[in-house]
Amino acid sequence: MDNYSDMDGQTPPPAHGAHESWDGTQLLAALTEASHWLDRNTEALNALNVFPVPDGDTGTNMSLTLSGVVRDVVPDPSAAVVAERVTYWALMHGRGNSGIILSQILRGLGQALAGHQQCGPRELVAALAQASATAYKAILRPVEGTMLTVIREASHAAAGALSVGHTTLDVVLEGAVRGARAAVARTPVLLKTLRDAGVVDAGGQGLLILLEGLLHYARNAPNEAHAGVHALRSMPPVIDHSGADYGYCTNFVISGAGLVIETARATFTRFGESVAVIGDDRLVRVHIHTLQPGDVINAALAMGSLDRVEITNMDQQVSGHRPISDNMGVADAELATAAGQVGVIAVVAGAGFATIFSSLKALVVEGGPGAPPSAGDLLAAIERLPQQQIILLPNNPDVAAAARLASEHSDRSIRVVETTSVPQGIAALLRFVPDAPFEQNMTTMLQAAREVRTLEITVAVRDALVDGVAVQAGQSIGLLDGRLRAAGTEEPALIFELLAYAAIEQATLLTIYYGNTVEQTAAQTLAIQIGMRYNELEIEVHEGGQPLYNYIISVE
Repeated sequence: MDNYSDMDGQTPPPAHGAHESWDGTQLLAALTEASHWLDRNTEALNALNVFPVPDGDTGTNMSLTLSGVVRDVVPDPSAAVVAERVTYWALMHGRGNSGIILSQILRGLGQALAGHQQCGPRELVAALAQASATAYKAILRPVEGTMLTVIREASHAAAGALSVGHTTLDVVLEGAVRGARAAVARTPVLLKTLRDAGVVDAGGQGLLILLEGLLHYARNAPNEAHAGVHALRSMPPVIDHSGADYGYCTNFVISGAGLVIETARATFTRFGESVAVIGDDRLVRVHIHTLQPGDVINAALAMGSLDRVEITNMDQQVSGHRPISDNMGVADAELATAAGQVGVIAVVAGAGFATIFSSLKALVVEGGPGAPPSAGDLLAAIERLPQQQIILLPNNPDVAAAARLASEHSDRSIRVVETTSVPQGIAALLRFVPDAPFEQNMTTMLQAAREVRTLEITVAVRDALVDGVAVQAGQSIGLLDGRLRAAGTEEPALIFELLAYAAIEQATLLTIYYGNTVEQTAAQTLAIQIGMRYNELEIEVHEGGQPLYNYIISVE
């Protein structure tokens, strides 16, 4: 835990000086300081997960979102310019439910600072108010006792600090921190699930830490933000080029005026493969695998100024037997280049699942429990498909928000079939017909997903009482359709208990997907045990290769 975080009840250190306002450079430095605080408290935030499952990732998602923003924003003396760039990169890096809400909070901040060269106390109060309004508006069904409550109360407290008269940024931020701290403490009162689990809302706590970071910068006014901020990254996918020259993984950002995405895309497609071009008329992010990085850079310079240039020699990575990192976060499986008018993108974790979805002609984006992709990752995947009509399968509730955000900011026709588990995604994809009309595919795929029940077996990471089920750390626990239903020491007994909840007698097919720490023989033994009790049930066993969950079982 951070030794200066307010998570242990300590107040940030006293001011060495106070700012009347921040210019663009200082605003970015303040956000970088906040990112540093989030990064150092990531694991403590993850541990606040209501469910005692090993994929608690609220802290990780918030840290990745904000660290991605401050890493990619190009500095500028104008607060308005920096705020605008923060808005764009927040969209690109938002991941997981907590990260997406944070991206909307940052978007509100950016909108309120438009036209302001400096961010003073009044501008900051207005920005916090707009951040709250934008976040509430972005959520279909806002729930109190969450990040939304915390940003609203922080905003109100900041406004109260301003109302006393002439003040400075640190006084306003002190009010915001005070309001956020009180709101976090009340989250278990507002949400029974938090109260039962004995925790405060992790996202709200993360927002409090972020505000503490801003306050720390305002009080201490460091000359430079911490250079050691780093993003926690999920495991990068391995790229298979089938023996060809690998070339260079080339990434950069173009900034300019009047940039045309279609022109940029057509230009860079001539130079290589795995091309992804996303952005708007002022900022464009480019990713390409090429044998001619110099030509690519020269072409980019003709369009505008460059920043965040990264060129990696993939041939050297392969010769050194190291995995090749694709910075766009998209697994380079076989693209869905079938002649159909509709393409499919699926988010999955595990080599076995990736193979299954790729064989069904879906473009696979690596991610899932504990490591969801960002909206920018999904936009990059969209750019790599030839179809203008695309269906997204998030296969996890924590990915759905990023999928919706990506669909709203793509110039193609995108639909999200909100599958909440990988088995639901497989069932939906099996009903997919590439040449069928868009809406027909949507209807049949959603219906297929709803006919599947999903069992998940993992290990509890802490003691908990959830939905009346008492859990001890180290026990096996079973979830049915995302709800914790059973805990015990023996996995087979636990699975049979879940099957009874799932009304297995009415099912005709059961499929066992075993995880990356389970031997195939153990999965086959489990199948035999289930078959002996339910001898009319068709049972299949497949390698899922998923992390964290020993078994994912579908019942149809």
